[in-house]
Amino acid sequence: MYSYIWIEGEKNLNDFCMKRFGEKPHFMETIGRVSGKGASAKVHLIYKHDEQESRYREMYFLYMEHNSGKYFYSQIQEIERWSYEKIRSDKTAILRKRG
Repeated sequence: MYSYIWIEGEKNLNDFCMKRFGEKPHFMETIGRVSGKGASAKVHLIYKHDEQESRYREMYFLYMEHNSGKYFYSQIQEIERWSYEKIRSDKTAILRKRG
């Protein structure tokens, strides 16, 4: 089973990965990997359209196999296709602060 998290912006991604894995992710184009502290995760960079502000947001979709994961891989693939509006309503997402 898998777990996932949506993260908006490179700074939030790096901060999260340093806390969780002890290192920043390594990318090849738009696909990355991060590992450390006994775990590893895949990271996908995806630009999602924010319809309210009519612009694209830099989003990172991080997913990993996890003992307490709740999702099958097919569900992870569906979650990766979510719209920006749906991601904003996800309580686990780490979004940029508006200001």
